[in-house]
Amino acid sequence: MVGFLKQRLEQLETRVVELEVENAELKAKLGKNSRDSSKPPSSDGLEKPPPTSLRRKSGKRPGKQPGAPGTGLAQVVSPDDTVPHFPSSCGRCAHALDPSALTGDVVARQVFDLPEFHVKVTEHQLFALCCGNCAAVTRAEAPAWVSAPAVYGPGVTAAAAYLSAEHHIPVDRICQLLADLVGIEVSPGWVHTACQRAQRAVAPANEAIKDALAAEPVVYFDESVSRVACHNHWLHVATTARLSAYHIDEHGRSATSIIEFGILPRFTGVAVHDAYSAYDQFTDATHALCNQHIIRELTGIGEFDQTARADGWTEKVINLLGDAHRWVAARRRDGHDQLPDFKVEDLSWRYDELVTRALNIHSARKGRQAPARNAALRLQTRKDEFLRFTTDFSVGFTNNVAEQAIRMIKVKTKVSGGFRTLTGAQTFLALRGYISTVRKNGLRVFTALHDALHGNPWMPAAPATT
Repeated sequence: MVGFLKQRLEQLETRVVELEVENAELKAKLGKNSRDSSKPPSSDGLEKPPPTSLRRKSGKRPGKQPGAPGTGLAQVVSPDDTVPHFPSSCGRCAHALDPSALTGDVVARQVFDLPEFHVKVTEHQLFALCCGNCAAVTRAEAPAWVSAPAVYGPGVTAAAAYLSAEHHIPVDRICQLLADLVGIEVSPGWVHTACQRAQRAVAPANEAIKDALAAEPVVYFDESVSRVACHNHWLHVATTARLSAYHIDEHGRSATSIIEFGILPRFTGVAVHDAYSAYDQFTDATHALCNQHIIRELTGIGEFDQTARADGWTEKVINLLGDAHRWVAARRRDGHDQLPDFKVEDLSWRYDELVTRALNIHSARKGRQAPARNAALRLQTRKDEFLRFTTDFSVGFTNNVAEQAIRMIKVKTKVSGGFRTLTGAQTFLALRGYISTVRKNGLRVFTALHDALHGNPWMPAAPATT
């Protein structure tokens, strides 16, 4: 009987430990926010956590820095119009003044303002000519955008696409804007059609952008959920400082969708991303992991795992990564392209010591492992990928470039509540990729859309051939 009770007590004690671990994990899951997990800031609600950052004070004053280019308003040499102003009477004796009695220099003040908006109607007359040789009659061909007796031109189409894809304005409000500003009465259906026309116009540029991304030495990848037809769909982004491309389909977050995107399967540079396993299937690329993701994860573990908090290893790993980030930034500013050997050895030794310590503290258990052990195992097995930025200065410390590219899609979802159809989402993302790339290259978005509708889209430089 005593033996049975001892065995039962051991079983209950084991079960209590399991329940305590499960309870801690559930509390951690409920308490997570954008600071200690990959949840977006919009999910934090009204009680947003205080911001934290690895950045240190720069010592610079707020606002424009000395020597930075400004955007102040300056007079032009040749104004469009001039309006003369003469005083009507003497400011001393009130005697009437003769406008011809000029004296002194003219003081010029220029006003920069919008012209009065109105629709410009252009009639295209298609003449027919009779051939003097065979007597056949041939009528002139209309430009591609003159497809009916009365149509809206590329400027109106570009405006609708610009307002939708750049400023995330719903179609009903785009109709109101066009009516209020220029007196054009269009329907929501016409706005959808206009965006599709713009999508077709920028399609060659988007294909060229994907080709250019595939040839880049470093590209940042990310994925996020978006609402399409009341269901969750995963959108993917590939981006650099000068290029952006988006993709969404019915395959979700899987490697199939990444293959359909068409960049990673032929990419041989450094792919910076989160630790989503589907990226690892593309072995031709060299991989680097986003350190901001692991920092958020370690922050959450340090807050909710009592063992990790008591030991402090998570905070020490975060400090180590921050130390490496500052060293790389300082060396890059000084014109170097690598860390000194002693610093590489120091970072590697400290990293290994902390990971080993974490694995000893969070021992393996049956079934699903604790989040702290999983994080430590990932740090151990993917050390080179986490520290890639220390051995290749062209690789970023974080994946923020890609996360920022996705953020504007989240804005669109918040404004409109999601996309009604997958086709509509693909149209928006095609325009967004072109617009984002054009803006990154210092060009005016509306002009680039207008040119594309005239058959002349902006194209990135062709990838260098070896």
